[in-house]
Amino acid sequence: MKQRIERSIVYVAEVKGKVVGFANYSTVRDGGKVELAAIYLYPEFQGKGIGTALLQQAVKELKGLKEIYINVEKDNKIGMNFYEAKGFEIVKESDIEFDGHILKQVGMVKKV
Repeated sequence: MKQRIERSIVYVAEVKGKVVGFANYSTVRDGGKVELAAIYLYPEFQGKGIGTALLQQAVKELKGLKEIYINVEKDNKIGMNFYEAKGFEIVKESDIEFDGHILKQVGMVKKV
């Protein structure tokens, strides 16, 4: 987490003074592209608009932002549904080797 904070952009979500999740973005790259590395929320705080607010904060604050990219595990139905509902579109599918296992990933993009 310390490296994420030092090398990228992190937005933290709090409810009643308690950290309940975060979103981690790259800096804005050539052409206004940003990678969303992760949105994590405690399960009991999912479905309450917090993930949406973490996306909206980046759109509001990241100067020059034109596209947000993310890779999602294909079997992550909650994540896939969330990003599709927010206007992300599938642009590629790939198999990634991770720790001796093959992960099926979907690359998605949202134009801002």
